[in-house]
Amino acid sequence: MKLYTSLTSPYGRKCRMAAILAGLDLDVAEVDYKAPDYLAINPLGKVPALQRDDGSLMIDSSVIAQIVAAAGDEAKVYPADREARWQAQGLEALADGVIDAAILAWLEIKRPDGERSSAWEQKQLGKMQAGLDAIERQAAGFTGRTDIGVLAVLACVGWIDLRGVGEDWRTNRPNLTAWVDSVSNEPFVTRTAPPAG
Repeated sequence: MKLYTSLTSPYGRKCRMAAILAGLDLDVAEVDYKAPDYLAINPLGKVPALQRDDGSLMIDSSVIAQIVAAAGDEAKVYPADREARWQAQGLEALADGVIDAAILAWLEIKRPDGERSSAWEQKQLGKMQAGLDAIERQAAGFTGRTDIGVLAVLACVGWIDLRGVGEDWRTNRPNLTAWVDSVSNEPFVTRTAPPAG
């Protein structure tokens, strides 16, 4: 299997962490998602995309993470217990939603002054902060977990750090901060960190 992604993509990072934890040696190809050759692979121009061994292409990080985990030790990423799995996937959806809002805010911030909408930017930043607050309320229970929910959280806060969107996510979030610090040297975190600069 080959994963097409950007090394700064939080969605791609989530999938790469899932592969590492599942013990899968995933072929990762860094792509320019706007380039014509990549658009021929994925016409939506989004990353990641997964080329399976049978030649079929899968998109959407939530689907891809399940596929790569299933190719290895799936239980490391998706709990066997049905309720625990649903909770993990619910947390994944929350973290992905935070990233969606953060990306929209970041894109708005990058627009020329005359084209920017402060109201739109603030709306997205508000969603981002509310989502992070909801994650903080769960973070005391993250210790010892490697499921898809916490992987999505790590990818989320890592991208916010990378882009410097909004106020520091650590502010008034002691549980989340302590947990992220506690896993920051784990191989699945360090090996998928976005490149410096």
